[in-house]
Amino acid sequence: MAVANSSPVNPVVFFDVSIGGQEVGRMKIELFADVVPKTAENFRQFCTGEFRKDGVPIGYKGSTFHRVIKDFMIQGGDLKKINK
Repeated sequence: MAVANSSPVNPVVFFDVSIGGQEVGRMKIELFADVVPKTAENFRQFCTGEFRKDGVPIGYKGSTFHRVIKDFMIQGGDLKKINK
């Protein structure tokens, strides 16, 4: 996960997704910093691994999606479980 090329207004982050160890593609997510700047920045830092707690990076790298509803939504990101 990292930051892709973004507009000056709204950053775009991406997740490289794999299923069963096989790469299946890249998911790009535009963060609406123009509407919710603090939320967008917090999420961006979790995506890049820039967020730190007690000097230790915390982020989505290595996390899993625990709920997927086709053509609707995904849910995941248990940071406590993966960042021990």
